[in-house]
Order: sequence, then structure tokens, then C-alpha cells
Amino acid sequence: MALRFILAYFGWLGILFGLLYWDLSPLSQLPNDLLRDGLIHTMEALLPPGQVKGWDIWINPHYKLIIEKACNGMIPVLMYLASIFAFPASWKRRIVWGIGGSVLLLVLNVVRIRMVVYFVTEGGRRNFSLSHDLLGNGLFMVVGLGLFFLFIRGGRNETDTEQ
Repeated sequence: MALRFILAYFGWLGILFGLLYWDLSPLSQLPNDLLRDGLIHTMEALLPPGQVKGWDIWINPHYKLIIEKACNGMIPVLMYLASIFAFPASWKRRIVWGIGGSVLLLVLNVVRIRMVVYFVTEGGRRNFSLSHDLLGNGLFMVVGLGLFFLFIRGGRNETDTEQ
């Protein structure tokens, strides 16, 4: 069972990243642009006026965060979806948890970017790695694994066994 899950997980990762993230996929441009643009508009509402210009968040006149494809929240969402899709459960359950978890992870991405802006504004560039790599990505791992654990745990008594 574990080997089947691992193989299915990597298979789903390949499919999802190939279709929705890989630059050569004609399907990848739209969702990535929508997520990036949605993140930018949300940050405009959360940050002081003028701090967001285009796809950049200006920390000070000499330092900015550039919101690119890798910052839009798509990567943790695809990794989460691959785990949900690989696990044996009904497709209804997978889709409900996939949508709910994806929305939560995208909201968490807004929190992560806001946290990076705060830490770098308050402590300078040296806080970027701490806030982005350690705390931000750590949050994604904890929340993503927590969601997956709840998905697995809640499915133990599932009566809908269609796969």
C-alpha cells in the first residue's frame, strides 16, 4: 500500500506540474498568472499605498521582492493535491479536500508574503532567508502535512468507497 501511494504521488506530481507549472505547457500560463495577479492585488490591499508597483513589493528604495511564478503559491498547492489524489479515497472526498486545502494554502501564501515583507522591513535583508525559507516554507509544510493528516484520518470511517 505504501509503495503504491508513493508511486501514485510522484505520478500525480508529474502530471500536475507538467500540465499546470511547466513553461512548455499551454495550460500553465493562465492559472499561474491568475494566482500571481490575485496575490499582487491582495498585497496592494494589505500594504501601504505605493509599496506594490507592478509585480514588485518595495521594502525600501534599494530592495524589493519580485513576485514571480515561484511565489504565487502554486508549488505547495500542487504538492498537496498530488498527495490527496494519490491517496485511496472517493473522488468526491478528494475534490472537496483538494479545493478546501488549496484555498487554505493560497491564503497562507498571502500570510507568508506579508510576513516576509514585515521581517525584511524591520530587520533588513538578512531576515529574508529566515522569513521566506525557514518560517514561510516551514508553515507550508506544517499546514500541508496537517491537512493531509486530517484528510487521511477523516477517511477511516468513510462509507463512500468508490475510487
